Amino acid sequence: MTTPSAPRLLTLLAASALLLGGCRTEFEPDVTGPGTPPPPPPVVPNLPFRLGAFGPDYATGVVTDAANGALVVGYFSGSVDFDPGTGATVRTALGGADVAVAKYRDDGSLAWVMVLNGSGVDLSTDIALAPDGGAVVTGVLSSGAVCGGRVVPVLGGRDAFLMKVSASGLCEWALAIGGPDQLEEGRDLLIEPNGDIVLTGTFAGTVDFDPGAGATLLISRGGTDAFLARYDSDGRFKGVVQFGGTGDDAASAVVRTLAGDLVVGGEFSGTATFGSGQSPIALVSAGDADFFLAQLAPSLSVQWAVRGGGPGADYLGRNGLVVEFGGTLAAVGIFSGTADLDGGPGAAFFVSQGSTDVFFARFGIAGQYVGSGRRFGGAGSDGVQALLVDADNNFYLSGWFSGTVDFDPGPGLVLRNALGTGSAADAYMLSLTPFGDLRWVNTFGAVTVADGAVAILAGLALTTDGALWAVGRFYGLTDLDPSTLAIPAQALGESDQLVVRVEQGTGLLRR
Repeated sequence: MTTPSAPRLLTLLAASALLLGGCRTEFEPDVTGPGTPPPPPPVVPNLPFRLGAFGPDYATGVVTDAANGALVVGYFSGSVDFDPGTGATVRTALGGADVAVAKYRDDGSLAWVMVLNGSGVDLSTDIALAPDGGAVVTGVLSSGAVCGGRVVPVLGGRDAFLMKVSASGLCEWALAIGGPDQLEEGRDLLIEPNGDIVLTGTFAGTVDFDPGAGATLLISRGGTDAFLARYDSDGRFKGVVQFGGTGDDAASAVVRTLAGDLVVGGEFSGTATFGSGQSPIALVSAGDADFFLAQLAPSLSVQWAVRGGGPGADYLGRNGLVVEFGGTLAAVGIFSGTADLDGGPGAAFFVSQGSTDVFFARFGIAGQYVGSGRRFGGAGSDGVQALLVDADNNFYLSGWFSGTVDFDPGPGLVLRNALGTGSAADAYMLSLTPFGDLRWVNTFGAVTVADGAVAILAGLALTTDGALWAVGRFYGLTDLDPSTLAIPAQALGESDQLVVRVEQGTGLLRR
């Protein structure tokens, strides 16, 4: 794909009008005449599309259902129309931002939208598809939110939360997890085959992880600690374990292995302890922060824990873990300076070209580094927000980048230039082969120098018919078609939500 130049951006609207308009060849007869109504206008596909108003709007996660439709979670402010078609389904945020879950059919039309709104700022981070076709959502919730006519008790003004949404868009239950320190956040979740919900994130101070009549208190060992908690399909507490030390620690990703164990990943600093039993595992970071991987048995006892990183700051990406069909673990994250991805006795050193680069690596069933290490990035800041693997073991990543980046992690050269400059950045999604080589890459961005205008593709989801949904946020005037054509979208406010769908094999738009 060729990155749009500034002159091309000025012609986006004209190009789009030409693409969406109808035309007749000279061989087609003109069937209209006096008294004959004109033919109906061409149908404009619903995909891709933008959603937003005059504040910050961000789609943070997406899952696909059995009919290849998509359930999109995000947060919004002001009054937003969630219908990308000709209708209008407007929801108004009650606080600074509210969480919204919207279901879109395979053709991109809106099926329903529901909102969870507290009195403050409510943020979503992740979504998982429930066995009944509904979804479970996590993030950060403020006080005053109502689910199914019941107020969700929030202890500290800002708590992590879990919410179950039915297949028809009703809020079935919601619970908050927190304490007085207001530093709790749900970051990633999965649903096990028996319906249990596994949640990871971060907490500080003293937190009761049991929302029922009982009490299961954990006290952070430093600034923030990581946690992994299990709840049943109705939100009843079943167990929790913490990881951390005297620094700031967080869990960002969790997957289930073929044997039924859980692998959690995140970041830690200083000396951190993994597990709460008789033989906890201690890890020591090499710098500001290292990434970690830890495997837990179904009982939540820690089986092993490993680290990777260097003197700089190194993090595992949110949703940055997948289990391949052979059982190998693939991980993506962010690193700076020189980082050793091998937490064992070996060494796998990678050097970032800029302030942060993206890494891709594989680990075995005991946490050992098994090669396939790759990196990409440029002279600026580059990051990753999602990782998926398909049935053919091809990988899909998304995130953000700045400046000029070579997206080919192999010996080739595939350069893309971000349109945003200064502290602004563009979004990307790409696909890698099972060997970690580039298949294709798409970028989305705008000509802007606004501080913090970082466009991101934050969520990915595969369909059974060969498509890939991607959601995130964008700024300014952006081209939503990754090919040489043009589909312009203008963000109305600080940022707007972005929803696109492409072919898994080529990255070309599927409308």
